[in-house]
Amino acid sequence: MRYTGLFISLLSFVYAWGERAAALPHVMRYDVVRLRPQALKERARRSIYPEQLEYDLAVDGRNFTISLHKNMELLGKHYTLSHYTKDGISETKSSDNIDHCYYQGHVHNFEESSVSVGLCSGMEGFLRVKNQVYLIEPLEESLDGDHVIYKQEHLRTKQGQGAFGYINDTVYNLGPKSSGLYKGKNMKNKAPGGGQRIVEMVLVVDHTEYSKFGSFKKIEERMMLVANHVDKLYRPLNIRVRLVGLEIWSNRNLIDVSNIPNLTLRRFLQWRQDSLLKRKKHDNAHFVTAVDFEGTTVGLASVNAMCSPSSGAVNEDHNKNPIAVASTIAHEMGHNLGMSHDDSNCACSSDKGCVMSDTIGYVYPDSFSTCSQSSLKEFLQSYDTSCLLDVPNEGELYGGPVCGNAFVEKGEECDCGTVEECNNPCCNATTCRLTEGAHCAHGECCHNCQLKHSDSLCRKSAHDCDLDEYCTGESAFCPEDEYKMNGLPCNYNQGYCYNGQCPTHKEHCKMLWGSDAEVDADTCFRYNVFDRTSKSAEHMMCGKIYCYGGNPFPITNTKSTVTIHSRTCYIAVDSSPTDDLGMVPAGTKCGINKVCYHNLCQDISIYGTEDCSDKCNNRGVCNHERKCHCDPGWAPPYCDVQFSEQSVIIGVTASVVVLGLIIIIGALVCHRNKITEVRKKRSLKDIHTSSGQCNPAFQPGSAKNSPRFTQSRISQPTFLESSTTLACTPLYSPATPSRPAPMVKSLIYETKEHCANPLLPPTKPLPPSRPLPPLASKPVRGNCLLE
Repeated sequence: MRYTGLFISLLSFVYAWGERAAALPHVMRYDVVRLRPQALKERARRSIYPEQLEYDLAVDGRNFTISLHKNMELLGKHYTLSHYTKDGISETKSSDNIDHCYYQGHVHNFEESSVSVGLCSGMEGFLRVKNQVYLIEPLEESLDGDHVIYKQEHLRTKQGQGAFGYINDTVYNLGPKSSGLYKGKNMKNKAPGGGQRIVEMVLVVDHTEYSKFGSFKKIEERMMLVANHVDKLYRPLNIRVRLVGLEIWSNRNLIDVSNIPNLTLRRFLQWRQDSLLKRKKHDNAHFVTAVDFEGTTVGLASVNAMCSPSSGAVNEDHNKNPIAVASTIAHEMGHNLGMSHDDSNCACSSDKGCVMSDTIGYVYPDSFSTCSQSSLKEFLQSYDTSCLLDVPNEGELYGGPVCGNAFVEKGEECDCGTVEECNNPCCNATTCRLTEGAHCAHGECCHNCQLKHSDSLCRKSAHDCDLDEYCTGESAFCPEDEYKMNGLPCNYNQGYCYNGQCPTHKEHCKMLWGSDAEVDADTCFRYNVFDRTSKSAEHMMCGKIYCYGGNPFPITNTKSTVTIHSRTCYIAVDSSPTDDLGMVPAGTKCGINKVCYHNLCQDISIYGTEDCSDKCNNRGVCNHERKCHCDPGWAPPYCDVQFSEQSVIIGVTASVVVLGLIIIIGALVCHRNKITEVRKKRSLKDIHTSSGQCNPAFQPGSAKNSPRFTQSRISQPTFLESSTTLACTPLYSPATPSRPAPMVKSLIYETKEHCANPLLPPTKPLPPSRPLPPLASKPVRGNCLLE
């Protein structure tokens, strides 16, 4: 739906930039433009910030038309703003129905264009036409509503850096502290509705940043503009970024903020685990500070950390223009999502760099390289990213269900985003309906708008504890990921399958300390008995894990050492209260037919002894949930029916049901006809006791052309569901009376009871009826109803 929005002509007045340099010390050269709004149409007046707007913009001697649409997914209905009083008391405000002023869009007639702006206090934000980036912002000292627009390369930056400097990732070893390394049996990594994922983000603003801007309003507007731009950058990757919380440390810092980013990151992530996660549900947290980090570093993040306790980053707000810190946050979030820095082998749509470049020259990038896209795909497949699959309910989206928001909601067959960004030939972006001839638009089992056959592989097994998944031929989406039955040997008998993984001591050491790490000697593991981590020597291989080699520090960034008989043993220290990565993972082999479970070395029968394969009819195997995982083309639960046969069975069943209903209806018709014939005979004797409206032989003038009184034709029955009261209209019978009925005028005198309860054939003569009332009496209105 396209609104005839607001057309504003931006008339450009070019001033000598030297005369205005004092007004914008952070910009070297700019043009001044003045906004002159025209009258709004009636529909647009209903909101201060309509859903769609258009602007005419003259810049660099060219006229552009900018089309904007409000970012309806920027905020959730449960967005909260928290700050602290002078007494250090936290105050949280929930804004369920906030009408924000942040927009995204494009430039007409330029496919390679992008716009993200805020309109709260004038226009501020980002505009790209092909490879040229412009930034626009209000001119603060102007009394006439002037704005400035300038090329991004004219923006002054932090000394010694490009647009946002070197993103120092010296702590790549601060990897994820995530249970996703060993996926739980209910873990889901596949996104519904065409792969859409959502990052629910919280921004935490420290006291130095608050002091720099001095008001909650300015901070909130700036951070929403930042979130809007980050969301715009990730939309092409089918990832939406929603701001679910903003916390402002208005009284004092709650952690020690150091100019050494490594220390600040470690403290912030610990505070997130200890405090923020316990009171605010979110997937990713970013710390924003005005502290000047040492060197050229402006951001730092842990890698592969999304959906884990370490999912977050620290970011220096190093420029007056908020697009700078937005670009930093997008870069650091990329590291959380498994992306590394681009190198010379990475293809980028811009010759000036992509989002994950290790150093950004003079352009704020708004695209991801081929390397970043590949890394993201690998991360989503390898780690537990189920937190990104929390697709919001209709009531949780700002503004409610909307066609064009990339979420398939009630009443929609598909949703491929806005008209400008939709490239799905199977989906009509305007109506969110499938195009003509299309049977699907999204999903692994949808190809060229058609459902794949039931023997089509849609998810190949990732390892020897995983199972292949095949399309069903009836759904566009791949069945849920399933694994081999727990307890089956794997990795050349080095381990046993456990919830889709093959955990071993060696693999866990490599994950903690790097690819060169090895399992330490039994001497070290005996310390588990000494410090009572394990009950006895029988269980010592299921306590703390000891490794040697690899990196100087584990991914937990903290280690401890134990010296036993002059041998130094190393332990990874993890402060997580639930999933301690320093312990041997559950399911790890600790002997022949023995596995670690609850830190005890137990018999493999702990997984259960039942093998359900016998009930799979030799067409499937038992999965980790002890259910049949059927061969291609065969349907669960017992793999005894083919998917194509299933459709036939459903069709036959439906036909039987329909036939049964027809027989029942026919019997009712016959029974009603018999009653009708008796009533017709009675009506010949005592015509005044029957209302014409309830008499099958009566045809009022208004109904003489009704199908009820024409030749009957039998067609396929149509079954409707209704909660309305049925009209009391006896079925028409082709039987004719033995003699013609006398003429009756179109007057209705019968009461409801006569129609609702037709009389049965009398067993004895009826008493004489009363004479008819005079013609002037009041007629009964309407049809008789069954009550």
